[in-house]
Parts: sequence; C-alpha cells; structure tokens
Amino acid sequence: MIFVTATDTGVGKTHFSRLILDEAAEFYDRSEIAYFKPVQAGKDTKELYGNVFYETDYQCIERSCHDVDTYCTYFLETPASPDYSARKDGVEIKISEIVKHFNELKSQYKFIVVEGAGGLMVPINDNELISDIALALNIPAVLITKPVLGTINQTLLSCEHAKNKGLDLRALIMAESIKDRDSIQTDFEGIDIEGEQLDASIDSIERFSGFKFNCVAGVVSEIREKLALVSQ
Repeated sequence: MIFVTATDTGVGKTHFSRLILDEAAEFYDRSEIAYFKPVQAGKDTKELYGNVFYETDYQCIERSCHDVDTYCTYFLETPASPDYSARKDGVEIKISEIVKHFNELKSQYKFIVVEGAGGLMVPINDNELISDIALALNIPAVLITKPVLGTINQTLLSCEHAKNKGLDLRALIMAESIKDRDSIQTDFEGIDIEGEQLDASIDSIERFSGFKFNCVAGVVSEIREKLALVSQ
C-alpha cells in the first residue's frame, strides 16, 4: 500500500503511479494489485484544454494499466481543486467514505497504489486537505518533485507539512526533466535544472528535510518488505 503525492499538480503522480503498479507486478499477480484515486476532479477536460484531449489521471491508468483494477470514490465533473469541484457538483467529500472504500479494497488486494490530487495542501472540503486523506488511510507515502528552479523551496515546504501532519513519508522521487517529459502526462513549467545543479538541489533537499530520494524499485521493495513483516 502506498500513497503517491507531489509538490504540485502536473508533476507526474500518475506517471509514477503507473511505474509503481508495474514494479509491484514483479512481486504480485496483477489481479492482486489495484489503483485507487479517492478524488478525481474533472470527468471531461476538453472544455478546459480546447481540442487537445487531456486524460484525467483515472482515465490514464485505466488505459495504460487495463489489466489492473481501478477505483474512485468521488468522480467530480469540474477540473479544479477538489473542494471547488465538489461545491460545483453539490457534493461533500467525506474522508470517512474514502476510508470505508479503501478498507473494502484492502480485503481484496495485496497491493494498492493510492494517488492524491495536486499537492498535500490541496483542500478537499472546508476543513480538510489531501494530507488528511493520506493520514486517515495510514499507509506509507512518497513525494514526487520536479527538476526545476525553485524545487528546493517547494519540496522542503511539502516535507515540512508531511512531518507536521505525522505522515509516514518514506521517500522522495525526482520526476523526469522537462525536455524528457514528452512520453508522460506532466505539465509543469519552469527553468529546467540538471547535472551538478540538480545534484546540489537534491543534496540540499535531503540535508534540510531529513528524507532521502529513491527510485521506484527501491520504494516498492521497501514497502513490500514492511507488508511482509506486518503479515508475519
């Protein structure tokens, strides 16, 4: 079980959710794996992006991981922040309903990838944030960040919030650089950093946050080992 979040929207949560699902399939049968999106804001994004078809996160996983079961508790119409989208739809997002849904899935699957919406501090209603969902589900989390100028500040703020919330943040993952992002669904902008500058940024983030960067395989292996210990 793992909760995938990021420093921002469009960083690559869905891309890495798919990679984590594929990596988990090295240890589990794909029928034993599931993808869970507690809140999907935006059923049809054509109006927002014009004639360019832009898949929702849920649709992307359905298409690219068609042999993995996918679930969503709140599928909202408007592509916006969950709290705004829910108000537009006349829906109240309740964490209790998300936890109930997740617990039902836990009884059916051995490994579940849960993808958040936007970053940790995105509101889901008048009083709660995406981080409150991660906390209520009580599963390890990974934070995706991006290789652009400003990533140190964005990542450290997200890490600090995760600490204050008491989240079990297991690792940081650096998304692909902007020039390599054609094959994945990301839309972040900024000044790309690489080489020595990127290494220095990663070092600063790890030093000040106390969290380490890891690869997808390393994250899945660590989570799998924890699940094995719990089941013993």
